[in-house]
Amino acid sequence: MNGPGAGFGLKCPKCNITIDVIATVGSDPQRCPNCGCNMVPNTQAKISAKVTCKRCNSSFGLINSDKCPICGEFFE
Repeated sequence: MNGPGAGFGLKCPKCNITIDVIATVGSDPQRCPNCGCNMVPNTQAKISAKVTCKRCNSSFGLINSDKCPICGEFFE
């Protein structure tokens, strides 16, 4: 059994499933949950961590976006 794992911005080259953020215990986060193919980096993934919106002051620990979902302001 594998230990904990994490992945950010992954894409399956076979079936095009994308995973922005994944956290697992006992499985391989680099494998597609649909077909089992090896995942590759998704260069179009937009993941932000520990951000505060300058416009509305909303805070997010981890979010799969490059802009605030409350007001639409882009994170710097």
